[in-house]
Amino acid sequence: MTVRRVLPVASGKGGVGKSTFATNFALALSRVAPTVLVDLDPGTSSIRNTIDAPVERDLYHFFRRGEPLSRCLTTLPERLDRRGLFKGFAFVAAPRHAMEEFTNLDEAHRLRLIRAINELPAAYVVLDLRAGLDTNVLDFMPHSNSGILVFTPHPPSATLAAADIVKALLFRKLRIIFAPNGPLATSRAAAPQLNTINALLDRVEDSYDDSLPNLDAFLVDLAHAFGETPLLHALADVVASFSVYFVLNFFDGVKESFEGAIAPFLTAVQRNVSVHVKAHNLGWVVASPELHRANSERVPLLLQTARAAAAEPERDRVTAELDELAISLGLAPKARPKASPSPLQDYLLSIDPHRALAEQLEILTAMHRSTAAAHVRDNFAYIVRRVLHILATAGPDHFGQRRLLTPSELFEVLLASRGALTPAGGGDAGATPLP
Repeated sequence: MTVRRVLPVASGKGGVGKSTFATNFALALSRVAPTVLVDLDPGTSSIRNTIDAPVERDLYHFFRRGEPLSRCLTTLPERLDRRGLFKGFAFVAAPRHAMEEFTNLDEAHRLRLIRAINELPAAYVVLDLRAGLDTNVLDFMPHSNSGILVFTPHPPSATLAAADIVKALLFRKLRIIFAPNGPLATSRAAAPQLNTINALLDRVEDSYDDSLPNLDAFLVDLAHAFGETPLLHALADVVASFSVYFVLNFFDGVKESFEGAIAPFLTAVQRNVSVHVKAHNLGWVVASPELHRANSERVPLLLQTARAAAAEPERDRVTAELDELAISLGLAPKARPKASPSPLQDYLLSIDPHRALAEQLEILTAMHRSTAAAHVRDNFAYIVRRVLHILATAGPDHFGQRRLLTPSELFEVLLASRGALTPAGGGDAGATPLP
């Protein structure tokens, strides 16, 4: 049985192709189990504009007309999915036009929506979050990982904005843990220590204060204030256990994308958050006119028939280097028979979750040997298998989350884990939880 998982897709900045990725990613997941895509960027209605499907009910009807969210699901019309390959896919559209009460949800609206999302009839729920950082984003994100971050090699601000999301998520968790009425505030004697810790967090979070540049420096100052304690080690574990998952969109070559996006992203996370945060690359989506054409036609890429490569397949890199070496030595390159074009295998037609790891390697090989434009679909086929492998092998808190938590539920979860943040033998309600 497929484990239910909520997978938020976020970006610190707009214009990075987040909604395009979220749509095609959710479609790919629906080949495995029922999947619902929820558009939580009500200011743009981007999912509605990406999929040419008639929408009878959307978030407007959920909030204003009292319709259950499960009745606001839109499925694909037959003309978009004639073979029924994506019958497990449905989406919840944002309102047709921007409305203030939906663009900036208040706490009551957010809580109601969170509870409704948790009741959706799906194995996977993909959330297309609005760009940026505010409560309409953070309240729908996991507390122990980043969900899926999407950024691009250009512009650099998109990369730095993605790193800001990592910082905001970790600080939200630490602020809850060390709140004056939080899980550790079980005695009056704890107040001075909590005040000290929050003052240090203020300095780390203040980008204009260079005295504490990141959480690693915060832990060092905490050690100076309280000494080596179980609390300090537990805090270090909180930081080190936080996992970041990202997808690089508009991929334009290994060297260019690494230098233009991945390296700056990791550098920003290490400099402003911690060198101990773990980052995982889920894959990439190549820069391709195929995606632009699909968006213009309002027929997502994965719903379109794979186009065969019009050009001759590229030579294997090793073969090309051998030919160049032969020429440099004054020798004629070895004549090789011209490869006849063969039908492209569509890795989205059959996805076996139990062979996700092995199929990742097969798709990587196919992407290496073929032109990028012909196999942009394979990028999504690879990413979904990587995600399925992680879901099958990692714990439920390592990637996405089993269900969305309201702020009070998040408080209770962290309170339940209080034992990990108290000194040995200091777990009773009357004990001072801080050193």
